[in-house]
Amino acid sequence: MIILKTFWRSLALMMLAFSIAGCNPFAMVNFLLMDDPKHEAELQSLASKDKKAEKKVLILTYGKLDLRPELINSDREIGYTVEKNLKALANANGDKLTVIPNRKVEEYKSKHSDWAERDPAEIGKHFKADYVIYLEINSLGIYELGSGGTLYRGRADINISLLDLKNPDESQPSRNFTCQYPKESRMQVTSTDQSPMEFRQSFLDYVGKRVSWKFAARPTRDDFYAD
Repeated sequence: MIILKTFWRSLALMMLAFSIAGCNPFAMVNFLLMDDPKHEAELQSLASKDKKAEKKVLILTYGKLDLRPELINSDREIGYTVEKNLKALANANGDKLTVIPNRKVEEYKSKHSDWAERDPAEIGKHFKADYVIYLEINSLGIYELGSGGTLYRGRADINISLLDLKNPDESQPSRNFTCQYPKESRMQVTSTDQSPMEFRQSFLDYVGKRVSWKFAARPTRDDFYAD
């Protein structure tokens, strides 16, 4: 009861303050309570239009790169961060989307040494997926070019394909995606601010977030994180 009284007293004071400032208090309350505006998926939404129907997606990453020690196994990490961010968006949007755990995908790779020569659609069917997000990592880096390893600037170059296993004709062809983190207009991060592994983690999580935007709606407030 005390909590409710405090809430209503605070709300009344807030509405009074808006009235004094010349704002319509009821319009302001409506603004505060309304849902966040969203951007649609940049490539294709994986959620079914039928909210009761569940879809299953497999994230498959491939990167045959000569990487610096701090970026070894980064393809696995990107798969995990895409999984994490895609799950979060699906949950926020109320979408019934199952993302096959990256752990199971890596187990499959370990048991099938020739997995990279196999058709991604074949691997998707093994997991009974509706979709396969195939990420071919062309290049990754965490240092600003020419800085001698003293400044961080994450860069990623990835080809993204979407295979629709139930409707192959609706699959999305490979499209190139590039990003950098942080943006050049923002403050640079130096090697004294963070260790290489700390920056790697934040950079790869950013890459996963950006890739997940290709396949799910997201709040417009996330524009702050965009390039």
